[in-house]
Amino acid sequence: MHSLQRLWIGILLVGCDKTAEPIADCASTVEGCDASGEETGQTTADSADNEVDDSGDDPGPSTDSSEPEDSGRADDSGTSPDTGETPVEPPVNLLGNPGFEDGDEPWSIWGGAQRAAGHALSGEWSLEATEVNGAEQRVEGLLPNTTYRLSGWAKVEGDEPILLGVKDHGGDEVRVPFTDNEYTEGSLTFTTGFAYTSATIYAYKHGGGGAGYADDLVLTYESPATHTLVWSDEFDGMGPVDSSKWTFEEGFVRNEEIQWYQPENAFQEDGMLVIEGQTEDRPNPTYVAGSTDWRTRRETITHTSASITTRDVFEWQYGHLVVRAKVTNLTGTWPAIWTLGTECEWPSNGEVDVMENYGGNILANFAWGTDVRWTPEWDSSHWSVDAFGPGWSDDFHLWEMEWNESRMIIRLDGTVLNDVWLDGTINGSAACEGENPFRQPHYLLLNLALGGAGGSVDDLSFPTRYLVDYVRLYQ
Repeated sequence: MHSLQRLWIGILLVGCDKTAEPIADCASTVEGCDASGEETGQTTADSADNEVDDSGDDPGPSTDSSEPEDSGRADDSGTSPDTGETPVEPPVNLLGNPGFEDGDEPWSIWGGAQRAAGHALSGEWSLEATEVNGAEQRVEGLLPNTTYRLSGWAKVEGDEPILLGVKDHGGDEVRVPFTDNEYTEGSLTFTTGFAYTSATIYAYKHGGGGAGYADDLVLTYESPATHTLVWSDEFDGMGPVDSSKWTFEEGFVRNEEIQWYQPENAFQEDGMLVIEGQTEDRPNPTYVAGSTDWRTRRETITHTSASITTRDVFEWQYGHLVVRAKVTNLTGTWPAIWTLGTECEWPSNGEVDVMENYGGNILANFAWGTDVRWTPEWDSSHWSVDAFGPGWSDDFHLWEMEWNESRMIIRLDGTVLNDVWLDGTINGSAACEGENPFRQPHYLLLNLALGGAGGSVDDLSFPTRYLVDYVRLYQ
């Protein structure tokens, strides 16, 4: 985390898809693909448990008055009286009006798209999309970090596909194209983000050359996400942090910041990690008269804080980091969530700023080495805290870093702040030339810096706190 100014912003895109009839109430299974989408709907319920005699004959009343007449319902054991097997409930369709039979709602049908008769797969109606138009439905009440399946039927009259997809679910948009002139079924799966309980489902046609039709869309629960929690700290204790999980930076460390880092300023309280900035007035034990080094020329320590790291106790390569934290956005403070690679000198070891907060902005950055020593190549984005709305700094928020061998993505409350493709993050000649610092293990740092890029502390009230609820790593 180095004090350079960085600029540009990451954005998320989205898409459309669906299938079949509503089924029962709500908590089922799904099958499928990959997607993302927009507008909201409610679950439709529909079930019929009655069984019919295979012979088709009326068996008539029972002649044995001691035996109750068979009602055709399962007994108290939950098994079928005919087969002895537990009936399988059909999956619940989480989409409202999946076949467009009941008017527009809860779909938003826009841009010239419309409900059409005469082209339905079932019933009387389907969606007709022509050019740069379609329909979308926002589905609420989903489970976070959960996989769902979206499926549906569609056809086109020309060569331009119609798309079924999903977006705004805390992950990449996913969609499936349909190019046949007869109805075919397609499906995809998607996983909601750790901060997401909704998704936008859509059917969309982005080119002309004939209409496209979609019908009988289905959204169902498939399974919990396949992420496995491999390391975490919930900070549920009291007092010092767990030394088996964390190490500490100590002293004056970087960027000519004014704080002296010490372990005492990081502790657990009320289920949180507290990193506290304080005022101090004591001699600098590393002071050297006449030194030109900013660390040793300071005679006194005026402020203290803490920087805790997993260096030498835990490192990882690829996975999904989730941190729930609260930042104050106060002038003079510079809290951060970040990682560094374990091999090579900075910046050729690779730096990921999952979160920095200073100058009224939230930053999300990647840095790697160039041809000039200690001069990084930055891929940076700045987001104004004011743009998040009033009271944002009063709440806890989720920061995520998704990392695989191809790409790194930084999200805040499910929204992409920045991402980078790792094919382009190659070190220059200054150090570890030609190596990719994001294809090696990294370790985590959580710290509260004072001064430096955070600005003057003259008007800052002390003590000041940076709070972290938990840190979790999934793979």
